[in-house]
Amino acid sequence: MTPELVNWTLHSIEENNHTVIPPMDLQADVQNIQALPPLPGIAAKIMQLAGDPYADAAKLAKIVEMDPLLTTQVIRWASSSLYGFRGKITSVKDAISSVLGYTFVFNLVLGLTALKPLQSPVEGVIGMRVFWEHALASTRLMMALNQRLGDHRFDEQTVFLVALMHNIGFPLLGDQFRSQFHYLTSLVEANPGLNRVKLEKFSLGASHCELGSWLLNTWEMPKEIVDVIYHHHNPHYRGDNHRLSLLTFTSDFLLAQINIGDGSTQHEIDDILSLLNLSIEDCNELMNGIEQEMESISSLVEICLAH
Repeated sequence: MTPELVNWTLHSIEENNHTVIPPMDLQADVQNIQALPPLPGIAAKIMQLAGDPYADAAKLAKIVEMDPLLTTQVIRWASSSLYGFRGKITSVKDAISSVLGYTFVFNLVLGLTALKPLQSPVEGVIGMRVFWEHALASTRLMMALNQRLGDHRFDEQTVFLVALMHNIGFPLLGDQFRSQFHYLTSLVEANPGLNRVKLEKFSLGASHCELGSWLLNTWEMPKEIVDVIYHHHNPHYRGDNHRLSLLTFTSDFLLAQINIGDGSTQHEIDDILSLLNLSIEDCNELMNGIEQEMESISSLVEICLAH
């Protein structure tokens, strides 16, 4: 990273100079892509199962078992110390019925299979290892925060998928735009204190939020998930799904306090907690639990990284 580029970044972002032309204009590259990666076959079958009124553990297990690696991942997941099951899990149906539950496995398998074709670098500040650590910590924290919302809780499946996929723009960047991915990685490493979304916009002309929503729109994911992926770094968004977006914003802010993800530069958290009717005591209590679970979560990251 040259001093000139670092100085350009610092000046452009700190001055909020909207007239700067990004050194690498991702928008032009996006327009040249003929087609995004399609939703993988098993993920598409899982989505179809969502509309089946007779869907059960046996039907879900049958789809999962079409992929031997996915089968192994689900069984290993159910055997994790995070769930404390003392018996032996030998099948996907056992994992669903005895430990994880139908909805959790549905969401987990959808996430694992949807992300599988995105061949992004594993290491680095925006690599797949960091992505999965943040995604899995987010699923634990956002589900717990959601429970504190009382009568204003969101659908659990929606919360899980938002938590798992809200940063999917980074794997897409690494898969489709490898040189830009490495370029952004070097910029983030050189400027760790800068707001990452602004850094993305100024250096590439697009953010991971835009890339992620673009991909999930192509996959015909539910509108509330696409909306949150696009707006989750914007605390001023007040559209149809703003409360779910604010819940995601809050989760990112809290995880950044233990150096997970990039929410440390986000502000206005007190106002957001008030809008969600959450207290700082709620947040501190839940974060203590997340910190205690991080070793187990790290072991699950390795399962997700298996190919």
